[in-house]
Amino acid sequence: MTSNIFGTSGIRRVFLNYSESDLVFTPQMALEVGLALGTYLNGEGTVVIGRDIRTSALPIEYALISGVISTGCKVKTLGIVTTPTLAMSLRYLDASAGCMITASHNTPEYIGLKIWNPSGMGYTTEQEEKISKIYDTKAFIKKEWNEVGKVTPVPDINDIHISEIKSRIEFDGSNLNVIVDPGNGAGCEIVPKLLGSYNVNVITLNSQMDGKFPGRYSEPNKENLKQISLFLKASDQEDIGIALDGDADRVIFLDEDGEIVDPIRLFALMAKYYLEKYKGTKITEEKMTVVTPINSSSLVEDVLTPLGCKVLRTEVGDIKVAIALKQCGGFVGGENSGTYIWPSTHYGPDSIVTIAKVLQMIIQTEKTLKELLKDIPNYPYYNTNHRLKRDIPFTDNIIEKIIKEMKDATKEMNNSIKKIIRIDGVRFDFNDGWLLIRRSGTSPYLRISGESTTNLERSIEMNTIATERMKKLDLI
Repeated sequence: MTSNIFGTSGIRRVFLNYSESDLVFTPQMALEVGLALGTYLNGEGTVVIGRDIRTSALPIEYALISGVISTGCKVKTLGIVTTPTLAMSLRYLDASAGCMITASHNTPEYIGLKIWNPSGMGYTTEQEEKISKIYDTKAFIKKEWNEVGKVTPVPDINDIHISEIKSRIEFDGSNLNVIVDPGNGAGCEIVPKLLGSYNVNVITLNSQMDGKFPGRYSEPNKENLKQISLFLKASDQEDIGIALDGDADRVIFLDEDGEIVDPIRLFALMAKYYLEKYKGTKITEEKMTVVTPINSSSLVEDVLTPLGCKVLRTEVGDIKVAIALKQCGGFVGGENSGTYIWPSTHYGPDSIVTIAKVLQMIIQTEKTLKELLKDIPNYPYYNTNHRLKRDIPFTDNIIEKIIKEMKDATKEMNNSIKKIIRIDGVRFDFNDGWLLIRRSGTSPYLRISGESTTNLERSIEMNTIATERMKKLDLI
């Protein structure tokens, strides 16, 4: 039986220079992934490779390149870039595939890679399984010495990404004051450069690339964004804050008071703004759909359905969102994590495009982000993570046990279940909110999340009851 070496977002593991364990990522593994990818491509075409700023990204890159060109494929290298830039570049460079070497928002000891289609969409589960089979069986394509592929560096790819964005999104930001925190990541160069091209007044925090993340941990969450938040609270000049993770596929915005904006509230705001502006022109009736995972707030439906927009729910993960967007022809997708997909540019999460779109919206409406968000509801959301007692997949049998247990818990919750949705675990919709119980796709954890339309205490109460029920099932 072939195992899948990929998780929900590519391969992501702790780096080690040599090991026979499958729990770490070694250069040897990167070499064989390169051989497997080149074999999958039948030794033809071009693979574009980029890397983030992590200290272990370079040996993984060299090993990956060696594997790919050994199959006869050509390689174009971008050097240190953001994941959105890599995804954007594939069409421009006429690529057969792309590889981004990154561990995204994980801590510095992690490294990984993610493979991309020419459309900018990550590889599907089916594609990853085919590569995993080649990797496991070592059935690599064989080439002679004179059939090895070539490696070509591509300079100035950031300028091309910026030029692409500016050809679509126009505004003069000379009256905007923005503080940017790239978190010592790959966005340190391109984001300030993009904002400067729009005449935005920019100051930066943690803007020196460093794979050890000395300024803050890479994930742009509340705990790690205290510094930029305090700066905005203390300043009477800055209009907005922008924070990114290590590879800049995630972006988090802060309002002028230093408050972190819930990414799903921003997603609903942006979709609403574009529907009101472009409905019937750029957004035709066929494109009146947005896509978001099962774990994001029901405020999306409450804001967008009255505008005639359909909301499509998927499993968690940007690839799942991208696949659904491509199938339904929707105009935007978004996740809780702060990833946004704009199909009009490409099918990968693009924080760089999102930054330009948000600032353009602020300029065109002549309102602050805080003012714009007044019309978007804010439902109290609460989530907890629990290590599984046994690292097991969530089979139908386990899901049925969870459903039975939660049905029994409704009296304790003083609630009744309106709907049960079996997408990526199981979600229970109630009259005053919902709960989702799912296994993490990247680690052996049970994630319990949900919201109440009334208050945070209610969200916490439902989560606590669900947690006790999962303990009763001996899952956590």
